[in-house]
Amino acid sequence: MIRHFILVAWRNIKRRKSLSIIQIVCLSIGMAAFILVARYIQYEKDWDKFNVNFERIYKVQSYKINDRMNVGNHTPAPLSKYLRDNVPEVENAITLREVYGEYLSSDAEHIFFEPVGFLAPSDIFKIFSFKLLRGNKQDVLDNPNSIVISQTMAEKYFPGQDAMGKIILDARKSEFIITGIMEDIPEQSDIQSNYFKSSTNILKKQDKNWTSKSYRSIVWLKPNALESVVSEKIKNILNVYDKNAKRYLYLNPLSKLHLNSDPRDDRGSVIFFYSYIGILTLLLASVSFMNLTTSFSTLRSIEIGVRKVTGSTKRCITWQFLSEAIILAFVSLGFAVLISYLILPFFNTIVDRQIELQLHRNPIFMLFLVGTALITGLIAGSYPALIISGFKPVSVLKGNTPFKKGKITGLRAMVYFQFILSIVLITSSLWMYKQVNFLTDKDLGFHKEHLLHCKLPKVDTNVSYAFLRERILANPDIENMSISYNSPLHSTNGTRLKYEGGSTEEDTRARWNKACPNYLNTMGMELVEGRYFSKDYSADSQSCLINEAAVKTFGWENPIGKWIDDDGKYTVVGVIKDFNIEDVHNLIKPYILVLHEENLNRNNDLTFKINSSSMQASMAHVNKVLKELFPNVLFEVNSYDEETNRLALQIWTNVKDTFAFFTILAIIIAVLGLFGLVVFASQRRVKEIGIRKVQGAHAHQILPLLTKQFAILVIVANVNVIPFAYLLERITPGAYKYHFTIFDLCIVFGISILVTLISSGYQSIKASNLNPIKALRYE
Repeated sequence: MIRHFILVAWRNIKRRKSLSIIQIVCLSIGMAAFILVARYIQYEKDWDKFNVNFERIYKVQSYKINDRMNVGNHTPAPLSKYLRDNVPEVENAITLREVYGEYLSSDAEHIFFEPVGFLAPSDIFKIFSFKLLRGNKQDVLDNPNSIVISQTMAEKYFPGQDAMGKIILDARKSEFIITGIMEDIPEQSDIQSNYFKSSTNILKKQDKNWTSKSYRSIVWLKPNALESVVSEKIKNILNVYDKNAKRYLYLNPLSKLHLNSDPRDDRGSVIFFYSYIGILTLLLASVSFMNLTTSFSTLRSIEIGVRKVTGSTKRCITWQFLSEAIILAFVSLGFAVLISYLILPFFNTIVDRQIELQLHRNPIFMLFLVGTALITGLIAGSYPALIISGFKPVSVLKGNTPFKKGKITGLRAMVYFQFILSIVLITSSLWMYKQVNFLTDKDLGFHKEHLLHCKLPKVDTNVSYAFLRERILANPDIENMSISYNSPLHSTNGTRLKYEGGSTEEDTRARWNKACPNYLNTMGMELVEGRYFSKDYSADSQSCLINEAAVKTFGWENPIGKWIDDDGKYTVVGVIKDFNIEDVHNLIKPYILVLHEENLNRNNDLTFKINSSSMQASMAHVNKVLKELFPNVLFEVNSYDEETNRLALQIWTNVKDTFAFFTILAIIIAVLGLFGLVVFASQRRVKEIGIRKVQGAHAHQILPLLTKQFAILVIVANVNVIPFAYLLERITPGAYKYHFTIFDLCIVFGISILVTLISSGYQSIKASNLNPIKALRYE
C-alpha cells in the first residue's frame, strides 16, 4: 500500500513538473533559511561548552540591592581567595583581569596591537579546557614576568622560530618571558584572548582591596554542588568588606554568559530576532507550498470522483495527497541542504561567525530537520487531503464542486496569510535598516570626523605635556590637542559619588574623566551652562563639569555652584551638552569631568583636532614628534573611529544585514508562490477568458480579472500589518530608536504591491492574450 502511494505520488509530481518545481524551489529556499538560522542559534547556545567541566564553571556577578536589572560583571580581587578558603562547595576560584588593548613587540620589526589580553594565574588552565601545547599548566604563570601566548601569536611575533623562552616587550618595554604556548582559543569562548600574563604581582598588591571592582571572579564548583546554595552563601560578602557597596553577589553559569551576562544583554534579543525571522521564512515557504498544493488539487476533482467510483476510500485518497506533499517536502529538504552549503560562506560574513554545518556530525540536528520536513509535508498536504478527499463522486463527475463559484474560503484565507507574512518580513527588514542607520548617523555630541586618537602608555620622562603640545601644534594643519584619562567610545571609567541634596547613605554611579582645559574645544563638545576649566582660576583643581544627564539624575534646577563628593568635594562650574560616552545603543549616563594634572606618568589618551584635508600628513607629523620624544614607548596614532568600542552597533548591523538577506529570500518565495497561484487562477477561468474574448473583451480588460483579487488582499494585509510596525519598534532593545513614519509604511506598501504585480503580471498577460479558440477547447 505504501509503495503504491509513493509510486502514484511520484507520477503525479512528474505530470505537473512546472508546479512541482515551483513548490520545491519555494520550500527549499524556506528550509535553507531555516537550517542556517537554526544552526546559528545552536552555535550561539553552544558557547563555552567545549570546556570539559562547563556545567560546574560560574562567573561571580553582582546586582544592586533591590534592582536585579543593575548587574555588575566585575568584582574585587580578593574575592576568589575568600571563596576558596571559606566556601566548602568551591573546588577552585581564580581572579582574572582584562587588558583592554596594548602594544606588544618581539623586536623593532614585529610590533602589534593586541586588542584584548588577560592577567591570569596558572589555574586558568585547570578550570578551562584551553589546550597548552608547550609549558607546564601547574606553574606556567607563577613567575610574575611570565606570559603564555597563542600559537597564532607565536608565529606572528617569532616567524620560523621556537617562541618558548623568548622575550616579549609591552608598551613600556617591560620584559615578559614566554613560558607557554597554547592552542588558539575557540571562537565559542567567553574569554577571548591571544595571551595571558601572570597576575601574581597585581594580586599581591590588591589582596586586601575590596573597593576596586575591576576583576572577574571565576568559580569552579565541586561535583553535585548547588548553584543556589552557593549564591545564597556569598550573597552579602561585598557589603561585609565594603560598607558602600550596596550590592549582592550571585553565580551566573558559564554556559549562559554569552547570551545572558546581563538582563539587558543584546545577544539574547538577537537570538529572539533570528529565531523569529527563520521561523517566519519557513512559515512563508510552507504556506506558499500549501496554497499551491491546495489550488492545483482542486483541478483534480474528476480524478477524485473516478477514484471513489472505482472503490477508493476517503482514507486512501487522504493518504495519497499527504504522501505527495511529504515526498515534495523531503525532496525540498535535500535541495535545502545543498543551498545551505552553497550560501553558508555568505551567511557567515553577514553574521560575523565561522559556523560549519557538518550535518553528518550532528545527528540530533539532522533528526530535527527530518522532523521539520515531515511536519511541513503533513501540514502542507492536510488541507487538500481532508477537504478534497471528502468530495461526493456524483457531484464531482457532474462538474459540481464547491470551488466552481470562486468561494474557496480556506484557500483565500491562506493566500491572505501568505501576504501577511511577506509584508511582515519586508516591514521587519525596513525597520532594522532604518534603526541601524539611525544609530550610525546619530549625533554623538562631539565631532569625531576630524580627530586623531592615540593611547599613550605611562612614560618616565622629563618631557612636559606643555612642550609636547607645543611641538605638535607647530604643524598648522593640527588645530588643537588635548590629554585625558579616557575617551568616548574608546574607554571609560566609573565612580561612585554623593551630591548636594542627594542621599547621604546611597552612592550614585557615574562616568568619570580627567581632561585638560582644551578638551571640549578639541572634541567639539558644547557647553550649555557655566564655564570650562581655565588657567585664570587657581581653584579649578577642585572644580568639575557635569553633563545634562547628571543634572537630570541629581534633580538640580540650578547646578552651577553645587558640590559633588568623589573622594573629595568638587564644585560644579559648567554643564556639558549630553554626548555618547559609550555606544549609541546605551542610555547616556551621568558624567563628571575634572581637571587633568597634565602629567605623563600614567596611561593617557591624546586627541588631536586636525584639518580634514590633511589626515595622513597630520598623522605622520604626530607620529614623528611622539617617536622623537618617547623613543622607548610603543603607541599608534589612528583616526578616531578606529578601535572604537561599538559592539552593540556591530551586532545590530549584522542583524540588519541578516534581515535584508532573508527578506530577499522571502520576496523570491512570494514571487514564485504568487506566480503559481496566478497559473491556477488562469487555468480555472480559461473558458471564461475565451468567452469574454469572443465577445470582444481586450487584454487590458481581462488582466484585472486575474490580478484584482491579489491586489485587494495585499492592500488589506498592509493595513493589518500597521500595528505590527509599532510593536516591532517597542520590542527592539536600545535606548535610542527610530520611529516609523507614514512614508515608511508607504515604502512597505509600494514594495508589496510591486512584488505582487511583477509576480502575477506575466502569467496574467499570457492568459489574457490566449487564443479564444484554444481556450474554448480547454478540457
